[in-house]
Amino acid sequence: MNYIYDIYVNLNETLYDFYEWNKSDNLIHIKKIPTFIIDSDTLKCITANKIKISLNFLKKIDGKTEVWSSSFKLSYCALFSDYNDIIIIQFDNDGNSIKKSVLYVDEESEILEDIKKTNIYSISFELIEKSQLMLKTRKQIKSDSFINRELKNIDEKKLNYICYECLGTSNNNSKENIKKLKKLKYTSSTYKNLYDILKLTSKATK
Repeated sequence: MNYIYDIYVNLNETLYDFYEWNKSDNLIHIKKIPTFIIDSDTLKCITANKIKISLNFLKKIDGKTEVWSSSFKLSYCALFSDYNDIIIIQFDNDGNSIKKSVLYVDEESEILEDIKKTNIYSISFELIEKSQLMLKTRKQIKSDSFINRELKNIDEKKLNYICYECLGTSNNNSKENIKKLKKLKYTSSTYKNLYDILKLTSKATK
């Protein structure tokens, strides 16, 4: 079995690019982790979705990951690559993927250079759930959550005001108005306007 040594990971249920890592994140310093080269289609699938690996593979990686901490342990964890990209996945006792992480750019570059001659390994797994969150950035997920929370209990007067400000119109159907606001694209100026208004009028910020 091949191993990679001395790397930092930021394991989360949602996969964040390294430039979205926060100072408050619990980075884990890994001493040693089993490494598997897989084909690109497989890497894309296990990166973008929740999967369940076979029990044989789970046994293969059981206890093979070591961390630089005596109070923390990663029982089932492995690094996967297709020679171009890298993903680290943590599994539970049943083989379900529960957390994932990318690497710092410099560490990833070094590893990709080191594994050039490593043979491709075929892993057995099943697709459990397609993930949509990975199509969003950490900032977008946070913004969407805030907007959904604010719109959930918004009063009709405030809703009508926001609809006029953001959409230029409003109607007597509150559910329809909220539905339209939730469909706004994150990259649009209207979305930003909605977020700013809700932020300024939110009771939570006062």
